Amino acid sequence: MQIKDLLNEFEADWAAMPQVEAEKLSLIKNKSIIICGHKLARCLCYALLYLNETKDLNIKITLAGKSRECMSDYHAELLIRNDFEFIDFNSISEITKADYIVFTGLCGEDNINDVKIFADEISAIKTISSVSAKLCAKTVHLSDSRVYGIGKPHRVYSENEYASLDINSPDSLTAQLMRTSETMWKCCQKGNDYELTILRTGIVLGASTNINTCLDSAFEAIAQKSNAQIIGSDKKYSFVYISDVFRAIVYSLTTIKSNTTYNVTGNNSTASMTTVGAILHDIYSERCNIQISGTSELCACAINSSKIFDEGCAPQIDLETALEICVMSKMQAEKTMSLPHSHEGRLNSIQEIMLAFLLEMDRICKKHNIKWFLGGGTLLGAIRHNGFIPWDDDADIMMLREDYDKFCKIAASELPPSITFQTYENDKNCFYDFAKLRLNDTVFATGFAKNHTQMHNGIAFDIFCHDKTANSKFGQKIHLALTLFTRALVFNKWNNRKADNGSKLQSVMTNFFKCILPLRFSLWLEIKILKFFKNKKNAKYLYDGMGRNIYNGSFPIEYLDEVIYVDFERYKLPVPKEYDKYLTFLYGDYTELAPLSTRMGCHVIERCDIGKYDGFKINFSK
Repeated sequence: MQIKDLLNEFEADWAAMPQVEAEKLSLIKNKSIIICGHKLARCLCYALLYLNETKDLNIKITLAGKSRECMSDYHAELLIRNDFEFIDFNSISEITKADYIVFTGLCGEDNINDVKIFADEISAIKTISSVSAKLCAKTVHLSDSRVYGIGKPHRVYSENEYASLDINSPDSLTAQLMRTSETMWKCCQKGNDYELTILRTGIVLGASTNINTCLDSAFEAIAQKSNAQIIGSDKKYSFVYISDVFRAIVYSLTTIKSNTTYNVTGNNSTASMTTVGAILHDIYSERCNIQISGTSELCACAINSSKIFDEGCAPQIDLETALEICVMSKMQAEKTMSLPHSHEGRLNSIQEIMLAFLLEMDRICKKHNIKWFLGGGTLLGAIRHNGFIPWDDDADIMMLREDYDKFCKIAASELPPSITFQTYENDKNCFYDFAKLRLNDTVFATGFAKNHTQMHNGIAFDIFCHDKTANSKFGQKIHLALTLFTRALVFNKWNNRKADNGSKLQSVMTNFFKCILPLRFSLWLEIKILKFFKNKKNAKYLYDGMGRNIYNGSFPIEYLDEVIYVDFERYKLPVPKEYDKYLTFLYGDYTELAPLSTRMGCHVIERCDIGKYDGFKINFSK
């Protein structure tokens, strides 16, 4: 049985590790990993096994524990898998190979103020660290913000700062245990030739993880539409969703500096309990009454995660999204994200504007006998949702080269005054290789686009051209490589940054030619490469040289041969007749929804002003 058949949609969300880049995951491909710990270790095991199935990572996972009782919360089916095994501490010396060791220890565990737990933890560290030393395995140890003790009001703690401890407080015993665990790891590592990274997380939030938090009762109450109470505090605490913990673990194994300590928090996820209550009230006030009552001090504190952020491991999940997923996991139904909050309540208007763009395209193309199709996520939405993907904030269309060139010639004269047709030819500050329709008197800019203030940055609608490519696999490979090279020249020079594509030689070449070639010449060269096979008579393949789907390679030209019209929102719009083959080529099993935590809009928009189009609706009459 596959892991995905054992997990619910919330478990599948964090197991998919959607916030971890594919190139980082590829660095742990074919590796062997020993995992030891409790609830967080269980989640990590499931995530890595899930990635073996979905990403073909071929990771060998060994779960180590004191006895077989450690497997009591695991599905028994794991023991018959080839990529998983359990080994007890008495037999662990038999292991002869491990690339990595992840010791999740007591991170996220509750009720750890017992002396027996202390003794078991120290014993486990001694056992696992001996394996790290024997195999020279890169090792990651996890603890959490309780290691700092009970923080002071208004204080945010960095890695080498600690709060004072009250030796008579049970919470202090927790902090002392965590500090002792870290010290034990450092002592065991001293004199041994293995790398050790210590990660200290904020309060770990996770849907369907069995990791308990002080907010669980409030999540349950909101889900059941009963009054929810949150214990207040005059202090701030840092939170982190489990996906960002996994992200930090992967980075620790593959990228960031070893032999150091990092704090790990979510994106904008340090807040007081009053703020947490306000966030939940903002989302769920129509369901129930959410109150802040009483006061209590948690054995946790606010922590600063800028150190790991500066190493390139930026958190992806913000506090609002983490809280919302946790509440949803307690619901019996209504399991959808509160999308009106996306883009600060503008998403419905943005999608209606996109629909207006699509209808205008259809009018123009029918008038001039131009063949076009919905493309990318817009095509996926048409087939899977009969309209926009609910969390999508843009629209894409695609054309063949002859239709694209024809449209570019007549677009400006056909479009209404409120819409600008933008290409690199008519906007001297624009260096996109594809065309866009821009809505005048609006702003919709990503972090990249907002830096180019002289370029029209209105709400955009992308028009991509799919070009012919070589018939042979070798020719396609050369065509693709030249396309990616010239695209890198343009984008990196335009963005004023160094190319770094994972290959040192390719990056050096790209940066050299980027410096000596004018930007306009590089763009001209890119367009020449895109159109190289334009006049090929017997072409059998196409590729998306302008878009992100270029990495999928080529596909048969007949996929975009015929047009059919399907329902989209409340209209009929064109898609390829062979949409099933095309979507399978792009996405694999395209009927499966994206991981839950990614359904909050596909672009990070840093400047958004939709002006008079706020609340825009198309006048619809049958």
